[in-house]
Amino acid sequence: MAVPAELSDQIVHLLDIKIVKKLGGTDDDIELLKGLIFVSHAAGGPTRMENAKIAVIQFQISPPKTDIEQSIVVSDYTQMDRILKEERNYILDMIKKIKATGCNVLLIQRSILRDAVTDLSPHYLVIKDVDRDDIEFITKTLNCLPIASIEHFRAEKFDFADLVEEVSLEDGKIVKITGVKDMGKTTSVFVRCLNQLVLDEAERSLHDALCVVRCLVSKRFLIAGGWALRLS
Repeated sequence: MAVPAELSDQIVHLLDIKIVKKLGGTDDDIELLKGLIFVSHAAGGPTRMENAKIAVIQFQISPPKTDIEQSIVVSDYTQMDRILKEERNYILDMIKKIKATGCNVLLIQRSILRDAVTDLSPHYLVIKDVDRDDIEFITKTLNCLPIASIEHFRAEKFDFADLVEEVSLEDGKIVKITGVKDMGKTTSVFVRCLNQLVLDEAERSLHDALCVVRCLVSKRFLIAGGWALRLS
């Protein structure tokens, strides 16, 4: 068995292959996807967005906090109402800046307030609680840059996809991003099995298979094991 010559100088980076696991279903439901899969659901608002303009943000859509520990005691109801109103106006100003760029899908690292999701929901498809460890893979797949503050929220840091949709399964929901334009050299594998033991074993087996492919690409030959050589 030989690998084509054009692959001889390539290196397979296993970190560019994201294995996403979800309990339920069978191994027949395992899927290879050119895009992204999130074991999550849209945080209110639309659940399907075509011609998506996607941004990955790493800042809170919430009022700023002080750098030191302190507490403020408010005893007057009018002052409490004023604080709540100013906080809401601050959030709305941030949302207006986001809306002005034309962004319609937000991937948000685990740092968003529930109130902000409510305000965002009529205008955006929001995927929140994205793990910090997944940010690098997501940005590499989307070929975009993570945005650390609202001041740096600009269109050149976005990417585009044909479709972002929430898919309902028999035991939960997932979100798929497909048709990514200028997609990086990554892929996602969605693994499903009946129980946790089989699910973990499927992940290990898939990892072993990927290691074989990596070695085969690096060195273009394969020595068969067992009785294969004598039988041939």
